[in-house]
Amino acid sequence: MVTRQNIMAISMAAVVVMVLSVGVTLMAAQDAEAQAKNTRWVRGSWVQESIAHNAEGHSAHQVVNLFSPQDGFVYNGKVTFTSTKGVDVIAYHDVTGQETTGLGTWQVSGKTYATTTLMKNVTAGTVDFVGSGLVTHAASSDPYSVAFSADGLARRVIPSQ
Repeated sequence: MVTRQNIMAISMAAVVVMVLSVGVTLMAAQDAEAQAKNTRWVRGSWVQESIAHNAEGHSAHQVVNLFSPQDGFVYNGKVTFTSTKGVDVIAYHDVTGQETTGLGTWQVSGKTYATTTLMKNVTAGTVDFVGSGLVTHAASSDPYSVAFSADGLARRVIPSQ
């Protein structure tokens, strides 16, 4: 038997479900908006000529910046490349203000970057990487060219509290 109390209980339950649904939808929309503000795609194909390396003590070396550092962002992606001469592919990580004893580092414009060599003396390849930036690097001063395609994300680093 359907009573007025049953109808009221069902109506109240429906209202609670609707309120919860709206709340969950709003939270999901806010999360998506936050993700969009903190993440951007980096996709495309380019050809670049090498330039003098800007790290202290490396000015006689040549580099091509595949992913240049941006304050507060870390890249995660894949690059396929070909170079006119053998190069090292190096990811670097902003470790400014942190203990770096025993790590290979570069000093660039007042920042300290720890380096990770991903490939050595190669003229072509595909590499997955994570870091503040990614370069091809040659220890000589002879210029070279790199053609590359990239597909990755730049994510804003949220400092831990």
